[in-house]
Amino acid sequence: MFDALLDEVNSVYNGLLRYNNVPWKNIITRNYKYFPNLKKNINDLDIHEKPGEETVTEEFISVIVSSFNEFSARFSQFKELSETLKFIMYPSFDKLNLSQFDWLEIEEFEILLIDSQSSSIWIQKFIETRKELELIETERLTSNISKNVNNKILETWNSLPDTFNCLKKLARAILTIFSSTYACESLFSEMNNIKDSLRNRLTDDSSSACILLKVTSYNPNICYLSSNLQQQKSH
Repeated sequence: MFDALLDEVNSVYNGLLRYNNVPWKNIITRNYKYFPNLKKNINDLDIHEKPGEETVTEEFISVIVSSFNEFSARFSQFKELSETLKFIMYPSFDKLNLSQFDWLEIEEFEILLIDSQSSSIWIQKFIETRKELELIETERLTSNISKNVNNKILETWNSLPDTFNCLKKLARAILTIFSSTYACESLFSEMNNIKDSLRNRLTDDSSSACILLKVTSYNPNICYLSSNLQQQKSH
């Protein structure tokens, strides 16, 4: 899917730039020109605490390699679902893998999918949707007119009657899989930062409140709120 994205944006590269020649070469040669923060942190260390350059380089490379392997494993999971993700535009049984969607509890999925495929109305509707998406893509490439493709796909699925509710649930899950994954990963990251080993006395309620404060978009007017409160004066 990442390759498809690169093709869509007309990227000059056909994959991730795993090794940038200049920075990588400078790491190997112990030259931290392109890593100013790393160089500053090393220089700020006490002379007795300062590790050898070889140790720092090995640890730095170890972190980079570990991160690369973790991202590769994570994206390989999406690759396994590449055929299933096509369901939102080509509703069929072909190479459909629902093992990651058991939580949807869609027992009647196969029966309803057969019913929808036997209906010429809904088959034609998805054909028309694909044509419209092709036009949207053509306009984007030729006239630089950008439209939200997801809204068009969601509009098509929402037009299905409630009798196909489990199909609609799967389509919505697929449409939100990337954004929901990002939201969950971000939330867990914030949670780990808030409730670390040094804050082992935080209650669940306090942790929940801290997480809400961290992720909320609410921006209180502190000056206004404080002006309406009676300040405690020294006795």
